[in-house]
Amino acid sequence: MKKYRLITILGLILYLTGCADKAEVQEETSLGASFEHVESIEAVDAIEMSDETKELGSTDENSISEGESNDEIYDKFLAGEISAVGYFEGSKYEVWFNELPQDPEEWDSYSVSDEKIDLDNDGETELILNGPYGGMYLDARDGGVYVLAQGEGTAGELSYTVYEGRTYITHRDVSHGGRQIYWFDLYDGTGAVVDSFELSAEYWDSDDDSYDENSDFTYRGEKITMDEYEKLMKEILGVDND
Repeated sequence: MKKYRLITILGLILYLTGCADKAEVQEETSLGASFEHVESIEAVDAIEMSDETKELGSTDENSISEGESNDEIYDKFLAGEISAVGYFEGSKYEVWFNELPQDPEEWDSYSVSDEKIDLDNDGETELILNGPYGGMYLDARDGGVYVLAQGEGTAGELSYTVYEGRTYITHRDVSHGGRQIYWFDLYDGTGAVVDSFELSAEYWDSDDDSYDENSDFTYRGEKITMDEYEKLMKEILGVDND
């Protein structure tokens, strides 16, 4: 089932490396400058992944003093003094908060959430930015700010859930016909994913665009029944489909 998420990621790579056809762009917004749709795939326009960007860190060596708290580091990011660094397939990119759209009247606007959640299970709460497709989750560590996860378009909307006492960062594709797909990633305090799994229902031939006992259900790469799928939905996400 990862093929749907990989399609979104592939569109991101093609767009950022200049291989996507600009004529296919359907909609603009921004992350550092703008988000764009390539066919039905949303790609990040403003996240630079050039050779020059790969050489950049999240902060200037002189911008952070030893012993600063996470809150002080987040404050510097929000003030535009330092950037947040993200990694995609070995490439580094930067996000500057002051360059994100922040007009509350626009759908692609970013804002700071009041939520205080430990998203990487290290005992410290992370910075959550409200924004398109679920926004962005940022982690202060090693004196800098890092992108834990971000919304990946309508085929990868961002959220989180607490399951078995641990917080899983979730991407979901539930707004398209014929499928409900959830990806769950468990992070540790170093930004590494230590557990990852999928939960999905596929019902491509359904006349009413809903699943039944004959649909295909998958959990951690194994086929399961509809009853098992609904039980897991309730246990993991608190969704009751009964």
